[in-house]
Amino acid sequence: MSILLKKCAFCGSEIEPGHGWMYVKADGTILYFCSSKCAKNYIKLGRNPKKVKWVRKKAKGAKVKGKGN
Repeated sequence: MSILLKKCAFCGSEIEPGHGWMYVKADGTILYFCSSKCAKNYIKLGRNPKKVKWVRKKAKGAKVKGKGN
C-alpha cells in the first residue's frame, strides 16, 4: 500500500497525509501548502517562489539528497 504525498504549491516539498493546508481558489483550483509561511507568501503576499532565496535553497538541498548517496 502506497501513501499519496501532496506537493506544496509554493516550495515544492512533500506533504504527509494529515499535515499542511488545502486552499481552494474561486475558480476551483486546489493548492496544497506545507506551512502557513508558504501559504502567506503565495496567497497574501503574492510572491514568486523562483525569486525567494529560502525556497531555492530548500530545492537545492532536496536535489542533493535524492542523488542516491
